[in-house]
Amino acid sequence: MAKAKETVKKVEEVVEEVKNEATVEAEEVVEVKEEVKTVAAQKAEAVIDYIKAQNINGIRYIEVDENNKIFESRFMIEGQALPLFVVVNSTVYSYIHVHLVTITPEKAAKCNTYLNELNDKFPMLKYFINNVGNVVLTCSVPAADDKFDAGLMFALVDQVKGLLEANYSELMKKIWED
Repeated sequence: MAKAKETVKKVEEVVEEVKNEATVEAEEVVEVKEEVKTVAAQKAEAVIDYIKAQNINGIRYIEVDENNKIFESRFMIEGQALPLFVVVNSTVYSYIHVHLVTITPEKAAKCNTYLNELNDKFPMLKYFINNVGNVVLTCSVPAADDKFDAGLMFALVDQVKGLLEANYSELMKKIWED
């Protein structure tokens, strides 16, 4: 009986030792997983932290996949709610996209000259018509992985909004004129 108790005690000690080793290994795995966060996840965390710190509301977070994250909101410009997307990914670029209006292919052909004039006038921005007819305003923001600045992204969002407020009515006139 004493021998059986001694054997049980040894087994319990071995089980406890294995548990401790498994816990240490699990903690190491968690640490490794945290180290391999994608650049997009790091950028998204920075944006989320900025949104919380600045108490910004009305932004929806969309996790497309591990390398692409989107923050979606709206700009109110001249009574229109324009879709706004801040896109962060695992490349050196992040983007601000504003969908201005959807037009027909016939209108697209007529608008391209004016959109190119706007592109020349505002070199930090690009106006284009995507494959489904959306007139899109985009701002590309390069930053090295360790230099991404969510505050700068939101400062640029404010700049884009200001430019839209100043130029939206003229753009709509050009788009809808015959």
